[in-house]
Amino acid sequence: MNEKFNNNEIGDLSSLVKKAKRKTIFRNTIISLIVSILIIIVGYLGNLQFLYKSGNDALRDISMFKQITGPNIYESGYQQNFGLFNGSLDYHTYKVIEGKPVIWNNETFEFNIIGNFSRFPGNYSAIQINNAVVQKEKLSFYIPYNSQTGQRDMLFYHPEIDYGKYINDLPLLEEMNNHKLVEMGISFDQSYSLEVVKKMLPSNVHPVWFWVDTYSEKELDKIEKIYGEDKMPESAEMLYGFGPGIENNNVTEKEFLSSIESGLSVKGKYYNEYKRIYDNLRSNKKKPVKSDVKIIGVVVTGTAEALKSLKEQKYIKATTIGVVTDKY
Repeated sequence: MNEKFNNNEIGDLSSLVKKAKRKTIFRNTIISLIVSILIIIVGYLGNLQFLYKSGNDALRDISMFKQITGPNIYESGYQQNFGLFNGSLDYHTYKVIEGKPVIWNNETFEFNIIGNFSRFPGNYSAIQINNAVVQKEKLSFYIPYNSQTGQRDMLFYHPEIDYGKYINDLPLLEEMNNHKLVEMGISFDQSYSLEVVKKMLPSNVHPVWFWVDTYSEKELDKIEKIYGEDKMPESAEMLYGFGPGIENNNVTEKEFLSSIESGLSVKGKYYNEYKRIYDNLRSNKKKPVKSDVKIIGVVVTGTAEALKSLKEQKYIKATTIGVVTDKY
């Protein structure tokens, strides 16, 4: 027998259905909200995890590369900042002039979640000044100064390239207070072994960084052909070499070669440059050896009075002043 629902029963059923729908919508909303929060948390933690690795890899590559670049430059600290899919690394450096630290550069790099990093777009050129040295020597270029400190940037001359004119800053020492602390870049007339360089420098002049010849004959020929009479000396930041550092005064060619091999092993941002240097040094051999590390220049420090002992040294082809500071 079919029974008909009365109006009250129909109303109760409709109310139950609506209540069940509201519970379902509420439950689904809560589940969606929880899932969304979990996805956000997992995504945020995953983003940080990848950025931490990218930031650490960038710091590793930069620190390792600084071991063979940046004459007389040391790391003074760094800060990492993390955002969404990218971050930044502030890298601070200083120089040491006869035991006195001098602030040098603050560099900012940007890295992303997939491991790439580079400096922020912009102009990082040194300040170019048409000073008395340029006018006196009638140079075709201006003297560079560090854009953050206003200190002189050193310049260097490869012994196998004919530049026509060469800077000699030794006479400028006569214009300084004898107690001034001075950094100076010296370009040699030819390549020498590290042992010979240490012996031929005056005892009161302190070598803090050695410039290594990393050019191939083809690269040198290319410079001669492309630039002709307009060849400019190399800026200090473009050189490769090694120094005794703050703690290790007995650094040798072995440490330089070890730094190159370490750079090759990590296969980071500067891998191709490490490989170019490694291949040029080893020539046709399986791997480079100590005698392949040829010194063609040096960065020295001392008082203005002490550096005067470099005058008339036959092995010097050019000299350029770097940082000049007071003792205290």
